[in-house]
Amino acid sequence: MQRVAVIGAGVIGVACAYELARAGAEVVLVDAGTVGQGASRGNTGWVTPSFSYPLAAPGVVRQGLRSALDRDGALVLRPVPDPSYLRWLWRFRERCTTERFAEATRALAALNTRTIELLDAYAADGVPFEMHAGGLVVAARTEAGLGTYRQLFAELRRAGHESRLEDLDRDQLVAVEPALDPGAVSCGLHCVTDRFVRPESLVAGLLGRARALGVEVREDVRVDRIARIGSDIVVAGERVDRALIATGVGSVALAATLGVRLPILGAKGYSITASGSGTAPSTALYLAEAKVGVSGYRDAVRIAGVFELPGRDTTIDRRRIGVFVDRAVGYLADWRPDASTMESWAGLRPATPDGLPLIGEIAPRVFVASGHGMLGVTLAPATAALVAPLILDGRTGPELAPFAPGR
Repeated sequence: MQRVAVIGAGVIGVACAYELARAGAEVVLVDAGTVGQGASRGNTGWVTPSFSYPLAAPGVVRQGLRSALDRDGALVLRPVPDPSYLRWLWRFRERCTTERFAEATRALAALNTRTIELLDAYAADGVPFEMHAGGLVVAARTEAGLGTYRQLFAELRRAGHESRLEDLDRDQLVAVEPALDPGAVSCGLHCVTDRFVRPESLVAGLLGRARALGVEVREDVRVDRIARIGSDIVVAGERVDRALIATGVGSVALAATLGVRLPILGAKGYSITASGSGTAPSTALYLAEAKVGVSGYRDAVRIAGVFELPGRDTTIDRRRIGVFVDRAVGYLADWRPDASTMESWAGLRPATPDGLPLIGEIAPRVFVASGHGMLGVTLAPATAALVAPLILDGRTGPELAPFAPGR
């Protein structure tokens, strides 16, 4: 039996530990803090193959730099004299072409082929988590605001997505998502096959099932380097046969101890989770002009926004949060958050220059699964399903080729 160390216990690491254990490995899951308390905790939990696309798109650099001096910009690329950031930005700029955007979108479409099937397999295996199947709704104030997303979905369909997409007028839009204010929106799109989960519940459910399969979990253990003693790999004092780095932004420093440079930067984002009064959203809801995501959970609503590069820390800017929350509720009929229940969050999403995660071997018997950006929950099932046979048997498929760490 092979012993595998999985470093990082966010949704990617926990999903990988679960799949490795199911495949018969002896797994130790190590995290510097508490399981699921990093970037996996405050996101919207969308599982949206129909809305999976790279940030590197035509016009994004211009849009991000234009927002650099806007304290309230939803997408911001701030100029800073940091060589690693400037290298990342140069590579990002090179990939913001129509052709490369299409290539990356096709790669994500191929990776997502079994995503919904794998999510349902979790539930069938006894993994408990909160999941909603109401689809993804894109709501816009104007036809112009929806135009970009019509083009995006056309590209996704050309890339091979077979999801069902409905074009909605105002009345149809409000019928699908009654929380919307008919006076604030005019049109929308409904991706019927998409889902959303409460990410904390998915991580907790996978962790519980992984423990039942024999995974050893070690929290509050910081891994600063990966060493070798003879034929063994040593992680946090544990001798193992294989190691997987899944620490998001932290993957950069850990890989550097192996002489490997990973092109990952932290992109800062925010969210709030609150109960409230009025008609709460019941879908995965994207507000087109505001660039804000909303998830209506069983007992709360989560509103998430902002993609700010480079992200330096996870301090919470309450004024910044207040701006995008106000923008979000401007689309809603009467739901308003109860300030006494509001939980604010800030985190760093691991972003790569081409918008594709890094999945593969970076040193003998050391692997990485990181850089999933804003698609961590969507891509976790497929990433884990492909990483397990790669680590244990060296088996890989063509769908992993675009995600090779050395590309």
